Amino acid sequence: MQTDAAHVTRQAVTTLADRPFLYKTIDSTLRGHIRVEIAAAFQASSRPRLVIAPAFPAAGRTTIDGIQLLHGEPVAQTAYGRDAVHPAHTSRIEDLIEPGLGRIAKISAHAEEGEIGKAIGGAPVVIVDACEQVMLNRRIAQIQKHGPALWVGSPGMAEALATVVERRTGQDIFTPEATPHRVLVLVGSANHVSHLQCETLAATGASVAIRATDIDETASVVCIRTPHIRTSDPAKALATLVDEAEIALARHRYDAIVATGGETMHALLERLSLHAFDLIRELEPGFPLGCARLADGRMMLLAMKAGGFGSAVTLRNAADTIRRIGKEHA
Repeated sequence: MQTDAAHVTRQAVTTLADRPFLYKTIDSTLRGHIRVEIAAAFQASSRPRLVIAPAFPAAGRTTIDGIQLLHGEPVAQTAYGRDAVHPAHTSRIEDLIEPGLGRIAKISAHAEEGEIGKAIGGAPVVIVDACEQVMLNRRIAQIQKHGPALWVGSPGMAEALATVVERRTGQDIFTPEATPHRVLVLVGSANHVSHLQCETLAATGASVAIRATDIDETASVVCIRTPHIRTSDPAKALATLVDEAEIALARHRYDAIVATGGETMHALLERLSLHAFDLIRELEPGFPLGCARLADGRMMLLAMKAGGFGSAVTLRNAADTIRRIGKEHA
């Protein structure tokens, strides 16, 4: 698995290496094959510097003294450290850096802005502390003045980079079609937060089922979920969920798909042969909304959130917001 992760990362970065900004996303709770992916990305990027800042303060993820915290607790000591599929093995960001990548400079939460350049020096690797988004924005703005880099982080860094990248204007990417807006929600995450959000959907009128054939055809918001009980074969459960989604999409017309869990969205995009989409907005912190064109020419709205993100009403609010977008442009 690690070899595959490194290979896929290397291919993607090689293809995009000539872009002015190159950003490698990682999980804000430090799960996944981060170490090998970072090494592969850095080597393929041809950038002289790697900057890693996984803080995402809006979701309670902060970095203090190089330790990744979730609401003040080291991530490896939280429920994410006990995840059945991809547990967080460490809270120490330095553990995710291959020693061969070079000297590491650390920008602490107490560093003054004027000290950042000196702290970086000629170090090829920089780890950035941040306990607030404003702090992270300022850190990234200062560091980017010191030359090109491979940026590695979570949605917090993406937001910080957005403040220093020139906005694209003069182009309207998304034009909603004048059709009834129906939303299909896929809950593939085993996180208890996702299950709570699923229950809220059911309590507020959405049709929630495990099989597509059990969906209420009249519902404007439909949710297909995996069983609550953890399975010994998560890959099979995910494949079954995507099978059911494909059946639902073939039986009914949907204008938007919301997925919980990156693996859920990845599997769905692969099934739909979608390899790129345009971002439109953020529904909540760390919950992006984009659009893509399907094989039949229709535009499909796509939204994805990590399983543990949000409150009990996050999926309900997302579905309502998406349906309002359609009405605003109808």
